[in-house]
Amino acid sequence: MTGGDEREWVDTVTRLVDETGAHVVLEMGEVAYVSSAGLGDLVRITALANSQGSRLVLCNLSAFVDGVLKTTRLDKFFDVHKSVEAALSAGN
Repeated sequence: MTGGDEREWVDTVTRLVDETGAHVVLEMGEVAYVSSAGLGDLVRITALANSQGSRLVLCNLSAFVDGVLKTTRLDKFFDVHKSVEAALSAGN
């Protein structure tokens, strides 16, 4: 999630949340680093999901990503859960 050439995930997730009523869970336990461009992508995709009546849920955040979201106060913007199971059940 550096915002460089690794942008395939952005296109994939954007297509998923573009469907009305979609519930997309991003498991982020292996994400060791997120750049400002990556954060911007997450904000943009979340805003798109919200406008489409869909949900983007983040879960199992790495310590770094959790710290970045708390520092930037984006933890209040995103729907964040501890586990995939909790994120999935939040959609019901």
